[in-house]
This record gives sequence, C-alpha cells and structure tokens, in this order.
Amino acid sequence: MQGSKSSLRLVTVAWPFVAIIVTQTLLATFSLQIVSSLRAYVTGESLWSKGQKEAVYNLEQYIVSADPSYLERFRKAIAIPLGDRQARLAMEAGTEDRSLIVEGFRQGENHPDDIPGLILLFENFQWFSYMRASVEDWRNADVYILALEQLGNTIGDAARLPDAERLEALEELNTLERKIVPLSRQFSHSLGEGSRVVQTLLLLANLALAAIFVLLTVWRLNSFLKHRRSIEGQLSWNAYHDDLTGLPNRRLFERELRETLEIKGSPHAVILLDLDQFKSINDTGGHAVGDHLLRCVARDLPGILHKNVLLARLGGDEFGLVLRNCTADEANAIGCRLREAVEKIDFSWEGLRYAVTASIGVVAIGEQAYTFSEALRAADVACYIAKERGRNRVHIHTSRDCEQSHFASSLAWVQRLHRAVEQGNFCLFLQAIAPAGNCNGQVTHYEILLRLEEDGKTTSPVEFIPAAERFGLMPVIDRWVVQNALALIGQQDPEGRNTYAINLSGLTLTDETFLDFLLGELNASGVSPSCLCFELTETSAIANFEEAILFIDTMREKGCRFALDDFGVGMSSLTYLKRLPVDFVKIDGSFVLGMLNDDSDRLTVEMINKIAHLSGKKTIAEFVETPELLEALRTMAVDYVQGYAIGRPEPFVPSEALRRRFASKAVFPDVVTISPEKTPGNNREKVRGGEGWRAAKVFLKTP
Repeated sequence: MQGSKSSLRLVTVAWPFVAIIVTQTLLATFSLQIVSSLRAYVTGESLWSKGQKEAVYNLEQYIVSADPSYLERFRKAIAIPLGDRQARLAMEAGTEDRSLIVEGFRQGENHPDDIPGLILLFENFQWFSYMRASVEDWRNADVYILALEQLGNTIGDAARLPDAERLEALEELNTLERKIVPLSRQFSHSLGEGSRVVQTLLLLANLALAAIFVLLTVWRLNSFLKHRRSIEGQLSWNAYHDDLTGLPNRRLFERELRETLEIKGSPHAVILLDLDQFKSINDTGGHAVGDHLLRCVARDLPGILHKNVLLARLGGDEFGLVLRNCTADEANAIGCRLREAVEKIDFSWEGLRYAVTASIGVVAIGEQAYTFSEALRAADVACYIAKERGRNRVHIHTSRDCEQSHFASSLAWVQRLHRAVEQGNFCLFLQAIAPAGNCNGQVTHYEILLRLEEDGKTTSPVEFIPAAERFGLMPVIDRWVVQNALALIGQQDPEGRNTYAINLSGLTLTDETFLDFLLGELNASGVSPSCLCFELTETSAIANFEEAILFIDTMREKGCRFALDDFGVGMSSLTYLKRLPVDFVKIDGSFVLGMLNDDSDRLTVEMINKIAHLSGKKTIAEFVETPELLEALRTMAVDYVQGYAIGRPEPFVPSEALRRRFASKAVFPDVVTISPEKTPGNNREKVRGGEGWRAAKVFLKTP
C-alpha cells in the first residue's frame, strides 16, 4: 500500500514533465515532417518552373529552326508540369487510387521520398492561406501550361510552316510566356513565403513549448522547495515540540536550560511540575482521558506565564519551565500560580469529574552555581519532595534540605541497581532456620538473603532496598532473585528434598506478567513446585489483597507453599490471617528482640503464636540472637526459629561440598566464616517501613 502511494505521488509530480517532453518530441517530429514537406514543395515548384521554362525555350527553338530534337525536348519538359497537374487533379478529386497521384508526381520528377510529404501538405493544409494561395497560383498557371502543350501539338512540322504562321506561332508563344512567368513567380513567391511563415511558426511553437517546459520546471522546483521547506519546518517543529500537547518537548527544554545556565550575572529558575494521581486517572478512564487532561493542562498553563518563560512537556505527566531573569521569589510566585491554575481545571470525562492537582519543584539558579545535570536533579528532587509532603504543593529547593540529600542519595542507587541486575553484581546468601524444639539436630532449613557486591565490597540490603522500593525497581530485582535462586536450587538440590521460599514485593504481585514469568522459569529450571514456599510481607499482602489471593491460589494448585512475613507490624490486619491461605507465619523480629525486657513485646509474640496455631499455621520467630531468646521461644511452643543463635548467613554457591557441609553443620557453629556487624540491630536482614524487605528467601524443610 505504501509503495502504491509513493508511485501515485511520483506520477502526480512527474506527469506534467512527461507530457511536455512527449509534446515536445511530437512537435519536433511534426516540425521535421512539415519542413521536409515544404522543402519538397519548394523543390517541386522549382522543377515545375524549370520544366515550363525549358518547354517554352525548346518550342521556340523548334519553331525557329524546325529541328525535331527541340520538339522532343519540348515534350519532355512540358511533361513535368503536366505530371504535377495530374497529381493535383487526382488529389482534388479525392481518388482512392493513390497510384495516380504518385505516378503524377513521379512524372514531375519529384523524389519518391518527397511524394508522401507533398500529398500530406496538399490534403491537410489547404486551410493555410499561403498554401491555399500557392495552390491557386499553381492551378491558374496550369491553364497556360495546357495552352502551351496545345500549341506544341498544333504546330506540326515546323519546316513546312509558312513564315506568316511561324511568326503567329512565335507571337502566341511569347504571349503565353508573358502570362505564365508572373504566375510562376507568384506561385514560387507564395510557396516560399508560406514555407518561411510555417518554419517561423514551428520555431515559435517549439520555443513556446520549451519556455513552458522551463516555466513548469521552475514552478515545480519552486513548489518542491516550498514543500521541502515546509517539511523541514515541520520536522524541525516536531523535533522540538510534543505531538500531543503542541508544547516544546524535553529536547528544547534542555537546550533552553543549557543556554540559560551560560548566562551569568542574572538570577534564573527552573520548575518541574508533575500531575498528582495521573496514573489513577489513566487506569480509571483509559489513556484517552489521560491524553485529554494533558491537553487541558497545556492549554491553560501558558496563559498565566510571561513570554520569556519556556513551558515544555518532558514526558508522561511531567512539565518543565525555564525562567530567565527571574528571582527566587518570582519563581515561587509562578509556581504557586501554576498550582492554583491546575487545581482550577474543571476536568470531566464521560460524566465523571476528576480533581486535578500538581506537585511542583522550584530551583533558583543564581544563588549558587549549577551544572546542567545538577539543576535538573535538584528540580526533580524538589518535585518529589512536594509529592512526599502531601502533593498539591510547591517545594523550593535548598541545599540544606535533608530530605533532598536523602532522596539524591536514593537516586544514586537507581543506576547502581540497574547495573547490578545487568552485570550480575547481586549474590545470594544462606541463613539456617531450625525447629525450636530440636535446634541441635541436622540443619535442613535455610533462608536466602540478597547482597550487592561491587569492587570487592559486599553491601547489605538495608542500604539499597529502600531506594529500590521508592523507585519501583523491586519487581526487576525479584525476577533476578527468582531466576538465580531456581538455577542454584536446581544445581544443589536436584532431588527436591527441601522446600525453598521466595519473598516477593507488593509491586511484583501487581505485575500481570510476573505469574507467567515465574511459571516459565520454574518449568525451565526443572525445580519441583512442591519444594518452593513463597513469602509475602504482611503489609504487601493486605495492600494487594486480591492480587495476593489470586497468586497464592494459582501457585498452591502447582504444589507451592506460602508464608506471611513480618507479621505483627500491622496488627489491625489480624482478621486477614484467616482469609490468607498461607502455611507459615513469621513473627516480626522487632518483637522477638525485645521480648525478654519488654512485657508488651513478649505478649505480642505469644498472641501471634497462638492466633497462628488456632488458624492452623506454623510460626517462625525471626532475629533469635541469644540462647535465652531461643529458650523463651521454646517455652511458648514457637515452631521454628531463625537468627544468629541458629546460624549466620553464608554464600549460597552451587557446590556439592557446600551442600554436605550445610547438611552436617551444628546449630551453634564454633567458627563463623561470614562476620556481619556485631551490633544486634545491624543483624537484621529486613527493612522496616514501606512494603518491607523484598529479598528472596529459601526454606529447606526436613523431610
């Protein structure tokens, strides 16, 4: 279809040129034919005139000398104009026998190649005045040619003519000559003049057609150049403007910002505006309503800005402004006007009215020197803090803002985490879990913990998990953990004697493609689903309750088990415990650590343990770091325990030797190969707040 359109467009552009070239070719061919025919007529007229002159001369000599050879020459000469007359009469009669015409012109001694041209001109150009006049002169002269022929035939034998008749014949011959000569000259003049006029007309026609071709070429070329300039202008506009809103795009915004940063000695500002809950609007009404909202924002905001302010759409629901010669107070006032303008947008779609607000970050440039990346980063941080503080507000960047420093630090993790996933800088560690009633037996339960290794240094997840959660990277990390954990399990425990639990984030639960990914990886690894136990944090399971139920039901049908992690942080969710079909409940370690010194923590642990047992679920106590804690948990009849008192984390590597060492390892090892921080608080492998710790964990169940 595209090829057909291109061909049609090419034909549309080229057909006038093709038409002109074809017309020029036909006109040139026609001109050559007409000129050739005119030349043939001029040549024929010359032969005609020569024939009649020789006929007069030879007849005169015959009358005077009575030499028969002159009579013969006379008859041969007179045959030329008579042959032309025969051809003319045949053409005038419209005879279909072309041989009479051809024979007549041949008798007139015309060249055979000229005869078609003679016929063409006579039959088709009688309307031409010069042609009509020359033919009329030809026709009038033939009257005297016939009289000349008759005179030659009536003389007879000139030797026997009396002198009186001889003189009379000569007088008649002179009379005929005097009448023929003017007509002959007129015939020749008309034909010559007509030939010159025709050649001039043909020349003018060719020149006119050439001029038309030149003008058409110039016109088409000018049109092409205009079209090209229009396309170039459109492309240039498109390169620096957003298709949806018509506002300048990120490229123009960044160019303007770079140029503004080069202007020293004047205060400037940059503003980032981000619409609040835009994703919810998109999810509710579809992308059409989101696009319409963006167009409304782009329509209303320019009206409250000065001409020297560049407003650009940077992508998604984010807008940027560059303000030259603008103080910090003026920038703040503009930010407030922008916030009010967005809030006043009366936005409805299909009968539903949406409240529209924006979070705005303002950076004053001039109070301190900024590079391009620093200015953008500061504006991004300020905008994010405006959202963090409740949305629908303006936040002004200050270098002393602790929140901004923390957020900037979190931003630095984004690239590192992406690189860690791509280059495999993550690694997995194992930590033992043991039955609380038999901690001195063989260790067969383990939890897999995530670490980041860069430049020979190992980083605890407490350093990077908050940033990963904040910027939505946990689903990517969860996939890495699932993929690599299954590969290691498949190598180290191909018989599937143990059960491995993998902890998933709330964002991963909402990823519609993750379930298919998990099933595909599980199938590819060859790991039996019955040896897997997925852990969901209490807060993430409740926050994404429907997704959690769907995921649990699907994987339980495959044979997997589930655990509810960090239980107790959200005690208001106890009613959900009965509805969540999990096999284990992990008591949050913050309660376990303080239970010996805090009665409320002890009561909380006891209550969670009893409620879990009443619901038919096993309990696991986290952060069991001393024998005293272990003994207290045994007294409470907690099912499983985990912590430094049981075993420290060690690298999870695919080796048979390590697997055997783990299988025979004592619960309280004398030698610890990995020495984490000594402070009990730093021993925690979970991250509090938000949606909690998202790392994968592995539990090895005793057969």
